[in-house]
Amino acid sequence: MRKDLKKFIIYAIFVFITGFSAYFYYGYYQSSQYDGTVIPYIQEVLPEISTWDPKIVKQYLAPEVLRTVTDDNLENIMGALAQIGELQSIEEVKFKKKATGGAGDLVQQPVITYTVKAQYSMGEAIVTLSLRDKGGSYDVYHFNFESKALFK
Repeated sequence: MRKDLKKFIIYAIFVFITGFSAYFYYGYYQSSQYDGTVIPYIQEVLPEISTWDPKIVKQYLAPEVLRTVTDDNLENIMGALAQIGELQSIEEVKFKKKATGGAGDLVQQPVITYTVKAQYSMGEAIVTLSLRDKGGSYDVYHFNFESKALFK
């Protein structure tokens, strides 16, 4: 009986380690597909978004996003985000996830999400950018800024 329990525990540990390893390998595999093109794109687009100019930001947004956001909404959002200040540096870009699907035009188009650690004149911010893959080029599908400067 004791021998069977020992075998079961060893087997369970093996299955857990294998599953854990596969999960991380799959994440690495997905990020390696995009890092070469997405990171340079983020390094180009984040400084443009960080001008806080709605007209500039609109140039990078996906068409289906532009259909749902009014000019006034975008102006209000950019005005609020401007509290973070001027972009000083992009420090770290990390792959977060890849999702496929959506509604309407997004069916079967991958949306790749990265988090970016960036330094602004009013402090650090964590920026989440979701980009729609158009076969090698990208549109900004969603962005989010987290910073203590937004709560001052």
